[in-house]
Amino acid sequence: MTGGLSLYLDLLRLLAAVEVFVFHLTGFSFIGGQRNAWSSFGHEAVVVFFVLSGFVITHAAKTKDNDLPSYAVSRLTRVYSVALPCLALTCVFDLIGHHLAPDFYAGLTPSGSPLLRLMAGSAMLNEAWVSVQMLSNTPYWSISYEFWYYVLFATLFYLKGRTRWFFAMLAALVAGPKIMLLFPIWLMGWCAYSEVLSKRLQSWCAILLFVQPVFVLTAYGNFHWFKLGGEALEHVLGYPLWRNGMAWSRYVLSDTVLGASIALHLVGAKMLGPRLLPILKPLAKPIRFGADRSFTLYLLHQPAILMAAACLSGAQLGGSRPYLVGLAAVAIVGAVSLITERQRHRLKPLIGAAVDAATNVGRRMSLLPAR
Repeated sequence: MTGGLSLYLDLLRLLAAVEVFVFHLTGFSFIGGQRNAWSSFGHEAVVVFFVLSGFVITHAAKTKDNDLPSYAVSRLTRVYSVALPCLALTCVFDLIGHHLAPDFYAGLTPSGSPLLRLMAGSAMLNEAWVSVQMLSNTPYWSISYEFWYYVLFATLFYLKGRTRWFFAMLAALVAGPKIMLLFPIWLMGWCAYSEVLSKRLQSWCAILLFVQPVFVLTAYGNFHWFKLGGEALEHVLGYPLWRNGMAWSRYVLSDTVLGASIALHLVGAKMLGPRLLPILKPLAKPIRFGADRSFTLYLLHQPAILMAAACLSGAQLGGSRPYLVGLAAVAIVGAVSLITERQRHRLKPLIGAAVDAATNVGRRMSLLPAR
């Protein structure tokens, strides 16, 4: 992957995380923010994450993670070094926020055992067949989706023959229909990385592929594709199944169209990588700095926003309230990211040992090939 393309993908990842952050910050009436045309694409930013994930994971599998064990260690370390601390801090932040401003959490934190919810989230089963919200951490749903996409990719990419299809079907069965509905969107990222036909295209085609999401998103917003796609499925399935049964996959029609646009955008970016480098290089340090913290920003921002709003609930801040709450949440996430990034290296030996043990068992049972 060229330097220009790598830097651009980091920028795209950072912008998507910031969009989700602003989307939620401006969505709470008690904070005082207001959504506009630039802060209304929180769900769509998650679609960008899915396609981008398929693209980047394929690159890692083809260049660094040469076998299934190394892939498993890389993915599990990356996910759990951030997910576990964010789950624990969600519980802590919610306790503090509930104590200071319980009204802020009305309708946001479901009833039931917090421990069971956190256990489901830790096992990445919070969206498998049924949807289990992680206390106030609504955005956590997508990491469960991505986790099972990592598993499915591993079975399809590294395994062979009947073993491949057995484990792929097993993973799909555990993941459940909701998660599988959006798997083709993740696969678009895999296809965007793997395709080679774009090498024959002229420069103007690459530029067209690169800029077309601007026109797609404009049409998407002006013609309300999000709403129309949801209403079409609701009409066919009925409201209860559409809303609760499909959960976060209920906008699969518009998500698929948007995912295809983002995949084509990445094909264009792949071709334009060398041209992007001189444009982005002066901003390389802040882009890398932000991108390295984007995962923590995404997974912890809503509990941090709510706790910050609760802590500032008694202050007379006027129109500056949403900005101060946002700055406080960013500061909290930034401090946490210093810890989560360090945990990645500490977790690696533990996860590596567990993966080695599982690999040896698999080889003894002839489920995995010998060395």
